[in-house]
Amino acid sequence: MYSAVAPVYGGTESAAASSTAAPSGPPLSAAQQRLADLKAKLSTARSKNHKEVVEEDRRNKMGPEALQKERAQAAYDKAKSAGKLPNLEDKLMNSTAESAEYKHKKDEKKEKHKAQYGWDVFNNEAQHRNYKKRVRRSAEDGRLEEGDDAPEGEVDADPDPLAYGDAPAVPRERVQALVDDMNEAALRRTKWSRRRTFNEDKDVTYINKRNEVYNKKIERAFDPYTAEIRANLERGTAL
Repeated sequence: MYSAVAPVYGGTESAAASSTAAPSGPPLSAAQQRLADLKAKLSTARSKNHKEVVEEDRRNKMGPEALQKERAQAAYDKAKSAGKLPNLEDKLMNSTAESAEYKHKKDEKKEKHKAQYGWDVFNNEAQHRNYKKRVRRSAEDGRLEEGDDAPEGEVDADPDPLAYGDAPAVPRERVQALVDDMNEAALRRTKWSRRRTFNEDKDVTYINKRNEVYNKKIERAFDPYTAEIRANLERGTAL
């Protein structure tokens, strides 16, 4: 949160107001009274100018997005204090069927994938979605005909997980389609991989991967300032 400390001037607004009050000593002349009024106005203007400068600096540091959020929050707090916030019934009455259906589907999807994080990303459901995607891709590429992924005959609703070797033979076309899809998946992974290529001609200035990353950070920070010194050391012309 942005905060600033107001400077200590010769007087504040309260001090300016007290200076204009009736003095306890002898009465002031007209010139002295005008001078006191001018000092009070100067102190008030100085204090207001400092507040405006601090507020302008705060707005510049926050940025437009933070200012927009701040204005929205202020409007919300004002409406809440005035009791003008719409309740749930008003929101439902003013929403359309399309927006309600979209929100309902979004909430269902969010609730469905809430627990899928970290180690639970590759669960059974995700693997099934990946399988359907690969089957659809194979059908679009012509490697697999439409409906070939459905097994022939009736499917056992509760198969025995220990019944190994009882599965029917897989046709050669399906095996080849799987091989082609795996090769294409490997090619796709090489395109979006963030693995950096190793430069064999570059000098080795590290002892392990962590030290290599640290040296790269130092190079990015100090290379513009040490390029001439390093070049002199390499040429042997450094003083």
